[in-house]
Amino acid sequence: MTHAFVKQPHRSLAGQKLAEVASAVAERPIMALFADDPQRFAACSLRVGPLLFDFSKTHYCAAIRDAGGALWQAAGWRAAADALIGGGIVNPTEGRPALHTATRGFRAPAVAANGDRIAEDVASADAKMAAVVQNVHAGDYTAIIHIGIGGSVLGPAVIADALRLGTPGRYDLRFLSNIDGHAFEQAIAGLDPARTLLIACSKTWTTLEMQTNLAQALAWKQAAGVATPYADVVAVTARPDLAQAQGVSPERIAHFGAWVGGRYSLWSAVGLPVALHYGLPVFEALRAGAREMDAHMADALPEANAVLISALMGFLYAGVWGRATRAVMPYDQRLNLLVPFLQQLELESDGKRVDHDGDPYTGPAMPVVWGSVGTDAQHAVFQWLHQSSDWCPIDFIAVKTPNHGHATAHQALLANCLAQSSALLRGRADGVDAAQVSPGDRASTTILLDRLDAHALGALLAFYEHRTFAWSVLMGVNCFDQMGVELGKLMARDLTGPMAGAPLPAGWDASTAGLIAALR
Repeated sequence: MTHAFVKQPHRSLAGQKLAEVASAVAERPIMALFADDPQRFAACSLRVGPLLFDFSKTHYCAAIRDAGGALWQAAGWRAAADALIGGGIVNPTEGRPALHTATRGFRAPAVAANGDRIAEDVASADAKMAAVVQNVHAGDYTAIIHIGIGGSVLGPAVIADALRLGTPGRYDLRFLSNIDGHAFEQAIAGLDPARTLLIACSKTWTTLEMQTNLAQALAWKQAAGVATPYADVVAVTARPDLAQAQGVSPERIAHFGAWVGGRYSLWSAVGLPVALHYGLPVFEALRAGAREMDAHMADALPEANAVLISALMGFLYAGVWGRATRAVMPYDQRLNLLVPFLQQLELESDGKRVDHDGDPYTGPAMPVVWGSVGTDAQHAVFQWLHQSSDWCPIDFIAVKTPNHGHATAHQALLANCLAQSSALLRGRADGVDAAQVSPGDRASTTILLDRLDAHALGALLAFYEHRTFAWSVLMGVNCFDQMGVELGKLMARDLTGPMAGAPLPAGWDASTAGLIAALR
């Protein structure tokens, strides 16, 4: 199928040249780059709306900037970005565009390359979501349980958690994804079944986890005497016909297009719990922040594009420096769920072994992203970051102005964030013994938010979305399918019978057979 991507750009002459340049840069410490340029911070930092990006503590420099610009040109970045926002087929496996930018109102095309009517569908979906919000607000609900899995939960959950302090909400908002019964018991604990709204979110409406937990929630309501439990269900799906056939009222079905990838869908009706809890104006502010980042990604040149600089350096740290992981350390408790969100976004998108044409991919793999909030992480994993024989690049995320009045505590929090990034860079050579020596020269990027409000959060999440897409362009892979996930789902369904006592079909490994026998 025709697509808008260059085949494995890292193998091009521009890619080889960049690797040579980066290898030469790697022989010098980052502190030497500061000595070369007293204005390095100004030269290696840039602002995008409410976000300030500082790349000066990485190996980014003029030589990498110039060689990287040639690689972005060889990779066809301009055509790839135009295809993404213009409705081109960027998901050739499924023959679809991936227009999450359109769901937040950024240059939505009238018709996509596959014939889908995009602008019209976005307007219709937004109108229906607003109607659902009005319908629910007219009721007397006190709590919401949002039921889904993966992208149907992670995006709304990270937003709801991040905005919990400082933004008034209407409900006791909870999220349920795992089919573990303990997760279900936690989700319903202390709630009134008669005054709890259930949001069932699934793109296909057939997701096992959503259907299993929805059935349990309906049974919970029915056992409490709720005569018509489906009257308390709102469906969010790309298959409204299936939701209605199952019993959900048409007035309570919010839809989104099949051209929206699940892990990129929080800007669509998947963000309904945010709109219900915090209000549509807050949800629109979230989208506005994302649009600001969309414009930056689409229009800024590579040398002044935070998305491309971050993706390029990440690609080089993985390829030239051989770093297999990347840490993200938010110094704000409200971003506690950011890392799980990024794990799905990055690893499900770019964890691929073949390129767009189905040929083996031969470049650096997408690094495993991990991390935790500071200062907790300092007493857990920073020993490894500072003194291990291995290391990884880090994103530090901090917020200038908090939503609380504890100024002294916030100053201490920010001081720790800045001190950690500086210590990783500078190291320590004056220890009284070898155990106190830290090698330094460990790269980090700092992202500073003016405030953690809906607008800034939208810009931050959109930045990471676009960084993931830019990574896939350098790899030459499809970041909008997830065939490995589907394999595991199919195999789990095949084990449902044997787990209940049916014979295990031939072909399964002896380990699985033994474990099933033990579980019985």
